[in-house]
Amino acid sequence: VTYFSLAMGMCFVLGGLVVGSNPLPYYGVVGLVLVLVAGCGWLMSSGLSFVALVFLMVYLGGTLVSFVDSVALAADLF
Repeated sequence: VTYFSLAMGMCFVLGGLVVGSNPLPYYGVVGLVLVLVAGCGWLMSSGLSFVALVFLMVYLGGTLVSFVDSVALAADLF
């Protein structure tokens, strides 16, 4: 459990770095999904499976909406 928590923490930090270091929304969403999976894995290892499921649904929905909006703005010609 300790190694799993350490791995999830490292994935959480790595995902945050990916989001912060990439100017394109296509790669930023990969970092957000990595943070999402790491956070849910961390909660699941603590025994909070319902909270992890709610976190997954809400955060994934927000990520999808922000990704679609940022891709639409990045593809704008003006």
